[in-house]
Amino acid sequence: MQSDYKQLARILIVEDEYVIANDLSSLLLEHMPHTSVLLAKSVPEAVRVITHKHPELVLVDIRLRGEQTGIDLGKLLSTRYRLPFIYVTSHADKQTLQQAVATQPYGYIVKPFEEDDIFVALEAAWNRYTSEQLVRQQACLTEELRAVHHLDSFVAQDPGTHAALQLVQQVAPVDMTALLLGETGTGKELFARAIHEHSARRDQPLVKVNCAALPAQLIESELFGHEKGAFTGAMARRIGKFEVADKGTLFLDEIGELPLELQPKLLRVLQEKEIERLGSNTPLPIDVRIIAATNRNLAEEVAAGRFRADLYYRLSIFPITIPPLRERPGDILPLAAYFLANMSKQLGKPLKGFHATAQQELVNYSWPGNVRELQHVVERAALLASSPMVMTLGLQHAPAETRAANAPSKPALPKPLHEVEREAILAALDFCKGRLRGEGGAAEYLQIPANTLDGRMRRLGIKKGFGTSQTA
Repeated sequence: MQSDYKQLARILIVEDEYVIANDLSSLLLEHMPHTSVLLAKSVPEAVRVITHKHPELVLVDIRLRGEQTGIDLGKLLSTRYRLPFIYVTSHADKQTLQQAVATQPYGYIVKPFEEDDIFVALEAAWNRYTSEQLVRQQACLTEELRAVHHLDSFVAQDPGTHAALQLVQQVAPVDMTALLLGETGTGKELFARAIHEHSARRDQPLVKVNCAALPAQLIESELFGHEKGAFTGAMARRIGKFEVADKGTLFLDEIGELPLELQPKLLRVLQEKEIERLGSNTPLPIDVRIIAATNRNLAEEVAAGRFRADLYYRLSIFPITIPPLRERPGDILPLAAYFLANMSKQLGKPLKGFHATAQQELVNYSWPGNVRELQHVVERAALLASSPMVMTLGLQHAPAETRAANAPSKPALPKPLHEVEREAILAALDFCKGRLRGEGGAAEYLQIPANTLDGRMRRLGIKKGFGTSQTA
């Protein structure tokens, strides 16, 4: 987008006085030879011009004659069309000025105007508008940049992952809602990015909303935005994620956590392609592709009355199930090597790979936290590694978890809580070589205060010292 207002392609003048409209048009054409000047005498005519000619900036007289005034058009420009506009006005009463200010114009030109007044106002308005667009784009790109090292390629060697990626390739070019299903940590956000990056919307923003991370009372404002004064604490207008993602993709993560009372509003957006900010009755057209993700079984949620059936059917047009890591054994070692290489660069350590013992730990562990857990384990091991080869990952004291053990079976009786707690403390002490406090100590590993750990050890009869043999 050009920041020089003289490069504007089309400017619309909405003025019902011929002399003023002609003077403005002549001045613009004289100083901006590359600009096409469009004219309209009323709000309905202006709407037709905007719809068919797509001006980039509008000059509008506040006191248009007819049923609709320039202020009515200003409301449309700031909400429905989101175009920068400047009011052309003579002296106005206090009420009219208050109404004009509420529409958030980009400037004013006061009649009778001087030539310099026009171009100063044009430059200020266009600079402000382009700055706002850059801020909007930057906000959307920030999250993209954080994950840019994931976008160049998928680390995928297992047939299960390849099958999911084939579905991504099929749905990405089609402007269709996609639903990503899978356990927490399987990489649903990465799959969403892949769909966006291989779609026609790739040059537009990908905006993420985690429905589980926001309080229920804030989700509606986060999604749809609000007007100033819409509720207590709404001190200014807020643009919602749907507007930020306009022309791009909106990734609704953890959609199963969306409150039941908000689900009809989301369904309306999907069906009508328009939203309403909180505190406003003006519908805003929205062009957004939706990708949703959940770790819940939405069919069961529908049966339990916690998720609307009509929204479920609308979202699940094209479901993609991402297998858990324990069902993608072929990906474990390649992913671990990928994460290790990244950490090697970040830490400046010459990390070369995993010792055979560490590799055995990797493939024998069931990874209940999936890819996210694998990444965290490798990052921790890389940080602690004292040689180019990672010798261990600290997983050897986990229960004997194998992929076969994770096959559907009759659940075992749970252990008493004190036994589970005792095993966790002993495993932590073994891993930390008996160190209880400080950095790298068992208390840090278990994420509890050292004094609390000390008390629990006394209660469970675990003596201070190294190794699991130090028990009463």
